[in-house]
Amino acid sequence: MEVLVTRDISLLFVLGLIGNIALTFIPLSLPIAVFFSIIYCLNRISLDSEYIAMRAGGMTKGSVLIPFLVVAGVLSVSVYQLNQNIIPSSNKSFRQKVNYLASSGLLAGIKEGQFFTAIPEVTLFATHATKYGRSLKEVFLHVSEPKEKKERVIFAKRGELEFDRNPDTLTEKLTLNLFEGNIVGRDGKDGVEKIHFEKYIFPISQGQFQDSFDVKETMLSSKELAAVLKMTQDEARAAYDFGKKEFFNAKYEYWNRINGALICFVFSFLGFTLGITGTRGKKSNSGVVGLLCLIVYYGMFFSLVSLARGGSLPLPLAVFAPTVIMIFIGFKFYKKLDWQS
Repeated sequence: MEVLVTRDISLLFVLGLIGNIALTFIPLSLPIAVFFSIIYCLNRISLDSEYIAMRAGGMTKGSVLIPFLVVAGVLSVSVYQLNQNIIPSSNKSFRQKVNYLASSGLLAGIKEGQFFTAIPEVTLFATHATKYGRSLKEVFLHVSEPKEKKERVIFAKRGELEFDRNPDTLTEKLTLNLFEGNIVGRDGKDGVEKIHFEKYIFPISQGQFQDSFDVKETMLSSKELAAVLKMTQDEARAAYDFGKKEFFNAKYEYWNRINGALICFVFSFLGFTLGITGTRGKKSNSGVVGLLCLIVYYGMFFSLVSLARGGSLPLPLAVFAPTVIMIFIGFKFYKKLDWQS
């Protein structure tokens, strides 16, 4: 929050950052939200005897189910499409923006009476500085140039930091304007030269604050992940700098994206059967049964994925086995609708 406030970040930038975060939670939250929404909807239909009226009017349980499956199908396709390119792009954009804030926030660490070394090959010291280092007095700079094997020492009575941001590439060009000072350095002949100046512009290159970051599996499109599945460990390391852990995570991400869309449809079907069967007695316990089903599903899911990580199970089997079990449970409840309705 300090960086957001001190770096003059616009409201649109903040909203974009929040939007990137929110978008990534849709595949996680949507199946659960749909699951309990359908249970609640069918609870109301059953409690108000609307389901009994529909069945008495000649509708089969399948015809009542169709509208719910249509909605579930639309949501599943939407989740699948989001996982293809949109969410990976959002993850990459989020990481870019975080790095942008982090790199631009480095200069907020300039404090009076303290050495500042966050700029590579530069040491800065100012006797007086404003709160966020924009205006400096009695500035000392030690600049090292390893390639040329040179060093410079710059003194100035005052200095001002200027910022030039590019909202499209999320890069920031920083310039330090120095006034009334001198530059002391070697002249290349084992001598020392001293240059006086009224104004000296010291550029802080974009390369020193480049928005570079490691590529994560969540930033890759499904097409790129499919290509990773065909790679060896060494090829994945060369292409994306993936270690053993990241290589497994990439394969897990690929299969989980498919499963995420499928489970949205399965939970809708299961929610339909629980919503009706849970209201046929004196007490409604469909919500509790639904919660238990979620606990069983995610308990099995993470346990099997953990086994697959250790090499005990094929990864696709670990990802899809809990989903198949949920389908089986859903059909068991669905069959009971015949004699309970």
